[in-house]
Amino acid sequence: MTPSVPHLWQRLTWRSKSMALVVLLIAMIYLLIATFLYTSVRADLTSQVQTEIRHFTDSIASSAANPLLLKDAGQLAQLANSGNSLVSAVLIVDRSNTVVASTDLAQVGTQIPTAAARMLPRKYGYSAAIIAGNQRLGTVWLRSATPEIDRLIARKLEHTTSRLLILGISTAIIGLVGAYLVSLAITRPISRLMREMEAMQRQFGIRVEPQAAEADEYRDELHRLELAFRSLATRLREHLLELHKLNQRQQAMQCMVTIGQMSSQVAHEIRNALSSVRGAARYLVRYDDRDNREEFLQIIEEEVQRLYDMTQGFLDFGRSYDARVETQELCAFLQRCVQRHVTDFDARSIRVTLECNPGLLASFDASLLGQAISNLLLNACDAVPAQEGRILLRATALADSVEISVQDNGPGIPPAQWTEVFKPYVTSKTKGSGLGLAIVAKIMMVHEGSVELRQAQGYGACFVLTLPLAHSNRAEIINEG
Repeated sequence: MTPSVPHLWQRLTWRSKSMALVVLLIAMIYLLIATFLYTSVRADLTSQVQTEIRHFTDSIASSAANPLLLKDAGQLAQLANSGNSLVSAVLIVDRSNTVVASTDLAQVGTQIPTAAARMLPRKYGYSAAIIAGNQRLGTVWLRSATPEIDRLIARKLEHTTSRLLILGISTAIIGLVGAYLVSLAITRPISRLMREMEAMQRQFGIRVEPQAAEADEYRDELHRLELAFRSLATRLREHLLELHKLNQRQQAMQCMVTIGQMSSQVAHEIRNALSSVRGAARYLVRYDDRDNREEFLQIIEEEVQRLYDMTQGFLDFGRSYDARVETQELCAFLQRCVQRHVTDFDARSIRVTLECNPGLLASFDASLLGQAISNLLLNACDAVPAQEGRILLRATALADSVEISVQDNGPGIPPAQWTEVFKPYVTSKTKGSGLGLAIVAKIMMVHEGSVELRQAQGYGACFVLTLPLAHSNRAEIINEG
């Protein structure tokens, strides 16, 4: 059974298809140009012949004036039978429509009726008035030799046709070369991509079904590339799903490791505190030392308070945060955060500077974000030197977010510890639970924001909180841009 044309077209390679399309396009352009040139040349030749016949008619009319005045029939007959191959008939009449000369001798001397005179323009086609001075003496009627004119035009068109044929052969050769180069330029990236896709299929272990492979033999490169891309996309989705499961498993394992580390740290701190309490309690039981009783009771109270604070911090870190986000004015909120700890700053003579543009809006939970900023401010307060401590609290609006930075002039944090400071129970202070920055990171997570430690200008530490920008601020920034 003979394959259909669409089936044969599908079996062609994309290079063959592109060559065929380019050749077809060039052929159509050539045919349009050749048709236009042939028609234009034919129209020009026809116009030249008609112009020549009009000039010949005018020439006969100007030459017939004197013979017509002199009644010279012989000279008029010579004018009527001039022998121009483009003319089939000539008729010269006077003012009374009497034929004074004609290529048909039978018409000479006859008078043309008025009705027949009206048909002369349609019968002859060309005419010219015979004028002497300001007087009209008659009219010259002339009929063209159509077959002879067609033969003349055909002979002249043969030269044009031969040129068009040479142009067609040259165009065909150039078109084939150009089509091959164009198809090569188009199909080379496709072929290279196809080879890479097949290599990726082999790398991922994708096997093509026999039925699909047999069907692909009747498809071009683009169709096979599409099928390869689909199969590769399917395998990538499977790998992504497996990767997601592995990531979840890794997160679970990391959570277990974190819980283990936290448990170890908590157990260590509880054991230290209980050891101090037990030592103080044994001393009080064994010895009735009234002089040192207050000191040991104070040790017991401090260690119990430390256990309470540690337990409370652990509960705060472990509880789930339900952020009630509202759009609020940020500068007034930051001013309240600073005012809340003004006694701590005044106790150590620490100067706190707030930089914020009035009217800056952000979306946040005031209670949670206030806790995060308080943790950062208190950490900075503990880090800076007394009397000379400086803390800078700054709010800056970006294209789609707001940054709140807390920078101090303390000793700073070594770069090697930057990735560890947000983990639970990681602290450089002698006193503290080590959960402050971990709680800050968790609060920013529920705000769909982030916290990071950046290189401070000069020295010290610079913690930056990033919050989503309120819609009104976003519109203002876009308009200003």
